[in-house]
Amino acid sequence: MKSVCATFIVMAMMAWSVTDVSGQGIIVDAALRRILENIRQLMRTGNPETGMPVLAPFFSEDISFNATFGGLLDFDIRMTPIHIDGLDAFQGRLQVDLSSLRFPFEFRYNDELTMNGFYDMNGRVYGLIPIFGIGNFFIRPKGVLITGAATVGDNGEGMLELTDFQISMMIDSLEVAKYFSTNIQGMLLGGDLSDLMNEVIQDVVPSVLRNFPEGMSNLLSAAIFPMASRFLATRTMEDLLNLLFPRG
Repeated sequence: MKSVCATFIVMAMMAWSVTDVSGQGIIVDAALRRILENIRQLMRTGNPETGMPVLAPFFSEDISFNATFGGLLDFDIRMTPIHIDGLDAFQGRLQVDLSSLRFPFEFRYNDELTMNGFYDMNGRVYGLIPIFGIGNFFIRPKGVLITGAATVGDNGEGMLELTDFQISMMIDSLEVAKYFSTNIQGMLLGGDLSDLMNEVIQDVVPSVLRNFPEGMSNLLSAAIFPMASRFLATRTMEDLLNLLFPRG
């Protein structure tokens, strides 16, 4: 498949009269910046054709997921609802390896992201200590860095598909509102204990992401991969090459 992609690209470069090496770089860089802006716009409008929802702002009346972080922290959480602001406020960088159509990417948020809603959580710390809670929450992650790479290929029917997808996320710090309530071992926390738990959450979560990145990677992949696959399934290799090497 990689050799087929490489052949397509070489043919496209000849057909589109892209012959100057420095010129190729300028064209591709401009195309990649345009792709990032298209992603930003897609977040704001969604894509009914592929079922991609509006992500900026993102709202869901009911969303559930499971997370596992190396046995240190495991939990199931349901949010009813959840509201996320700022997903389109990223500073992005996108590159491309033309021989394999691999696209390394980087998205950085400073303190633009906010999440709020109502949660119901059950889990364990170190696989032994129960931790569960229910209530309103407000979270502002700071210094969020999302990195990874996506490799695009032909699905054998003339349409695009993701043949490989890798993603990871790091957070510098986490601001948690005081009304984020948590129970440990069945004991409802309040007052000073709730404040202490919020401080623990703010300290522990960034550390867990650094030490057990596969947990968040699995969560992000499960959320993004299906949407990206549905979107690419409506595009052809020619569409991609037209974007990277526009005529004229």
